[in-house]
Amino acid sequence: MSFNPFQAVNPVDGLAFGAEYPEQSRAEVTSTITRAAGAQESFAALSLSARADLLEAIAAEVEKLRGELVSVAHLETGLPEARINGEISRTIVQLQLFAAMVRTGVHLGATIDLADPDYKPAARPDMRKVNLPIGVVAVFGASNFPFAYSVIGGDSASALAAGCTIVVKAHPSHPGTSVLTYQAVQNALQLQGLSPEIFTMVQGRNPEITHWIALADEIAAIGFTGSALVGQLLVDLSHSRSKPIPVFAEMGSLNPIFVTTAALEEKASEMGESLFDSANLGSGQFCTKPGLIFLGGDSDQFVSAMQNKMLTVGNQPLLNKGISERYNNAISELSKLPGVETIVGNIPDHGFVVQPTIFILDYQLYKANPGFSHEHFGPTTVVVKCKESDFAEIIADSDGQLTATLHLGSGEIRPELVTALSAIAGRLILNGAPTGVSVSAAQNHGGPWPSSSTHTTSVGTDSIYRFLRPVTFQGFPDELLPAALASGNPEKIERLVNGVRGLK
Repeated sequence: MSFNPFQAVNPVDGLAFGAEYPEQSRAEVTSTITRAAGAQESFAALSLSARADLLEAIAAEVEKLRGELVSVAHLETGLPEARINGEISRTIVQLQLFAAMVRTGVHLGATIDLADPDYKPAARPDMRKVNLPIGVVAVFGASNFPFAYSVIGGDSASALAAGCTIVVKAHPSHPGTSVLTYQAVQNALQLQGLSPEIFTMVQGRNPEITHWIALADEIAAIGFTGSALVGQLLVDLSHSRSKPIPVFAEMGSLNPIFVTTAALEEKASEMGESLFDSANLGSGQFCTKPGLIFLGGDSDQFVSAMQNKMLTVGNQPLLNKGISERYNNAISELSKLPGVETIVGNIPDHGFVVQPTIFILDYQLYKANPGFSHEHFGPTTVVVKCKESDFAEIIADSDGQLTATLHLGSGEIRPELVTALSAIAGRLILNGAPTGVSVSAAQNHGGPWPSSSTHTTSVGTDSIYRFLRPVTFQGFPDELLPAALASGNPEKIERLVNGVRGLK
């Protein structure tokens, strides 16, 4: 029996609206997980072409619902329709990229070492290795990306591509969007003649639901791309299990930006405007938002450009009441500190709308107040005036980051800074902004702790490897081998046989 029905809330006015959505009970959550586990073996055995067909079918079904998805998501998140449209397109492209990858079988890493009695130092048996699906994956949707990191976002798409059944915990900030997206997936499963239990979804505001899912014996791995608060909770829950499971959590970042004296002399105003836009994109609710900007020279033009740009900013609604309250409380406390210059935008106070804010302070004050080196989810950034000679110490004292950005002057080469930044971040940007994460094979969206719980990526085709595990079969006949390893190569994929790569 479902309980505690809830509604979506419009972030612009803070009012609940629309249909009521049932919250699943513990018995219903348990049943959902059991059904997903029951479908795992048959889904894992599906041919590569059939799995790719499913991913493409989901993409097509999402496209069919685009208009309705945009309308509902706009009301539930307060995000601009153009942003939502772009996120839907990104979701579709991501599914199509995984489909193309699955067809090649490259993700299986099929490797065959044929038996060799003369192998040194001892005779080698027939050994064949392949990457197999890890099992049922629990995916927890993020509030700030209703498509890219939600029901059929990157975590779900990569797990499906790996051959894993899914249990999605939809984010309660956008329940209607989640239901529509889930229906697109179910439509695709039906069209492909596949079990609906391959992809299941749970809704509700009850925080215990997260515990029920994360602690269920049938769950083999967890995917989450969102806040540090939830990411840390999922890691802790995994560690509390009698049999811990991997938690692939991308948990946010400050994404520091370092600007040299030469860069400031050449393009201070241009950088001030572009980095202000980056910090305020999506009301500052991006995990790649530049939350810290270190200026190694004269800061006046840079700050003036940011301040002028602030005058053009409209309403900045945050996604829900909790995010809005945490933002306002943090900004209020930081602005009280002596010696901190606070520039605040003039935005009317209603719903979950908040004021964009820039903090400007010197390096000594920054070091003395750890609150500035915490992530503040919303339209704010911290500008630290320092010397270039401070950069090495700042980087060495930094936690792990998703990104780090370096702005150099024309012809300026600083390999020591590149080397230092590569030790703390998963993606480095030169003379740009960290927001905007391209979905591609070369993408890495992860970084050292605490930006991520592992060294893996949650964006790009390499994210599939989170949900695969290598298994070696020694001395098995074809009848007992996965198709990817059988003699004659029935899947027609590229394999490594006795060190030679090809289609043998």
